[in-house]
Parts: sequence; C-alpha cells; structure tokens
Amino acid sequence: MKLKTFLSKSTKIAPHELKAAVTSFVFIFILMASYMIMKPVRDALPSDWGDVSLAQQWTYTFIVSTIAVSIYNVLASKVSPRHLVPAVFIFFALSFLAIFTAYQGGVSVSFLGKIFYVWTSVFSLFHISVFWSFISQQYTKEESKRLFGFINTGASTGAICGPLLVILLAKNMSVEHILIVVSVLLLSILPLIYVLNHESAKKGKRDLYEVKLSPNPFSGFQEFITHKKLLGIAAFIFVYTGVSAFLYSIQTDLLVNYSRAARKELLGSVELATNALTIVLGIFVANRLAQRFGMPTSLGIVPMVVALLLFLLSLNPATILVLVLQVTRRAGNYAITRPSREILFTAVDAEARFKTKPIIDVAIYRGGDVFWIWVIALLGDGWLNLSLSQLLYAGVLVSLLLGAIGIGLGRKHDSEENSFLTTEELLTQEST
Repeated sequence: MKLKTFLSKSTKIAPHELKAAVTSFVFIFILMASYMIMKPVRDALPSDWGDVSLAQQWTYTFIVSTIAVSIYNVLASKVSPRHLVPAVFIFFALSFLAIFTAYQGGVSVSFLGKIFYVWTSVFSLFHISVFWSFISQQYTKEESKRLFGFINTGASTGAICGPLLVILLAKNMSVEHILIVVSVLLLSILPLIYVLNHESAKKGKRDLYEVKLSPNPFSGFQEFITHKKLLGIAAFIFVYTGVSAFLYSIQTDLLVNYSRAARKELLGSVELATNALTIVLGIFVANRLAQRFGMPTSLGIVPMVVALLLFLLSLNPATILVLVLQVTRRAGNYAITRPSREILFTAVDAEARFKTKPIIDVAIYRGGDVFWIWVIALLGDGWLNLSLSQLLYAGVLVSLLLGAIGIGLGRKHDSEENSFLTTEELLTQEST
C-alpha cells in the first residue's frame, strides 16, 4: 500500500491508472531489453567490414526499413489494430528464430551477420514505433502528459537490464542462442497486450479497437503528405537525426587518440549515466514539465540546452564536455523529448497512429541517418574540410532549428487542446 501511495505521489499516476501504467512500463521494458540483448552482438560486427561496407549496410537498412513500413501499411489496411499489434511482435519473434535456424543449418556466418545487422537495425525502431502507436491509443491527451514520462522509463530500465542479461547468458550459452531468448521475450508481450486491451475496454474504448483502418494501402503515405502536423513531426525527427549525427561525429573525433579499452570504459560510463538520469527525469520531471509549462517547453527545452552546450563546447572542445553533452542530450531525449513527441500522436486519428507513424519513426529516421552522415562527410574530409569548432557551430544551428520546430509543434498541440476543451465547456453549459 505504501508503494502504491509513493508511486501515485511521485509519478502523478492515479490509483485506478496504476495497473495499465505499470503494464505499459513492463511492455516497453521487455522490448528494450530484447533489443539491448542483441545490440552488443550487432555493434561488434562492423569492426570486420570497413567503412565502405558499413556505409552499404546503412543504405540497406534504409531500403529494408522503407520496404518493411510499406508492407506493414498494406497489412494495416486488411487487419484491425487489435490484431495487427500482436501480429507484429509474433512476426519479429519468428524472424529471429529463422535467423537462428539458418545459422544452425550452416548458412555463411559472414552473410548472416550482415542480414542480422540490417534486420536488428530495422527492429530497433520498428518495435518501439508500434508500441507507441498502441499506447497512444490507450490514453487521452491529459493522461499522456502525466503517464508517458513514467512509461518511457521502462525503456531505460530495459536498456540497463538487457546488457546485464547478456553477461549472464554469455556464460551458459553461445551467441546464436540469444536469438531464442529474444524470441521468447517478444512472445511474452502478448499477455500484456491483452491486459491493456482489457483495461482500455473498462474505460469504454473498445470501439477504438474494433474499427478497421482504411482499405487503401497507400492511405498512410497520403495522410503523411497532406497532414501538416505529421509533416511537422517528420521534420522534427529528421532534424533530430542531424543533431545525433553531429554529436556522434564530434565524439568520434575527440576519442580517436584514446585506446579501444579506454573508449569502451568512457562510453560505458556514458551509457550508465544516461539511463540512470533518464529514469530520474522520466519519473520526477517529464510529467510536471508538460503539465506546468506545456508542450512547447517539453519539445523545445532539450534541443535549446544542447545548442547552448554545443556552443560552449566550441570554445573548449574537451572530451569530458562532449561526454557530458551526450549524457544530457540522450537522457533529455529519452525522458522528456521522446514521450512529449508521442503525446502529439494522442491528437491524431487511428489511421495516422497505425499507418503514418511507422513511416515517420522508421523510414524518415533511417533516411535522416543516411542524409546527415553524408552532409557531415562533405562538410569535413569530403569537401569543405571544416575544423572541429566549425562543425560544432553547424551543430548549434541544427539544434536551434530542432528546438524551433519542437516549440512550433508544441504550440499547435496546446492550441488544439485548449480549443477542444473550450468546445467541451460550451457544450456542457448548453446541456445544463
């Protein structure tokens, strides 16, 4: 009882919302843990390939991501959301079992490694996108501001526990058997989906899951092109990948003189600090920030802070400062920006949530990766030969642009919400 009271006070979760919120937390915890189990195996592969092969894998990832999203949109036109969401996780579970079977069957390890790299890169965005499509359908705008920050801390908790599970498993099983563990974890999500559907039905939202989406397999793409809000969210994600690319490039340049062991130790510390800070911000800050200051602040504050830190870094490009910047940016994104971005999808229809959202989260994101990595290459060694300080100034501009887009999206969301509330108040007055 004391734990329930503590959770309610610290997270602003009402007692009757606790079951659904905790179930959602466990849901994304399992998803992130399953990915983090595979991530060390995936990240170790490029060391054997070289730069050209790695660039090819990034390009293949973008192509496969776009194809996967297109197939998903076709299926979404034929299957109701109630069945579509569990089908996605069953499919991914079976796909990892298929890779394991191919390995056991003697298929070339080098060839399978490249397939595994691309497919886990697709999975890393796709499974989280589908999760938020499902979750944004479960909660109202008001509920999402209070609950999404807490729910999203499940991802950071999973990111911490996943690598620990890898260490434990590595002592007792070979690397390829980890794929079986991942498949079992993904299938364990199915009862959680049932619980959340049941909780949603208790709130009178059953009709949302019985509705079928448009039979037009291109409706998700059409809505993306014609919907200004969705274009704005896509622009936000596209520019966000630019900020990430600049920081990744700067971090790589500053760590070049460190030994591989020292890099591993520093980046491991960054990972641990990021996840710990994310949990604290997600539980105690994100919900209060959205409720008190509104969506413009929630979506704009982290990019603006990053822009300031990038400018300070340009004055003194020390390794410790770039690592602090990475922790700040990533924790701020995971705890504040990401859940705030997902709140935007509580204000769109089911068509946009289940069809257009994966286009933005997966295809646009991976397209942004490819675009910005080439931009940085051209700005640096490829063409202009900009210095580190000049690259940092470019990063400041990109981060400021991201903050401006976030503030614009937040203002639009809040104005729509206030307009909706005003209409409800007028209808209430008329009825009385």
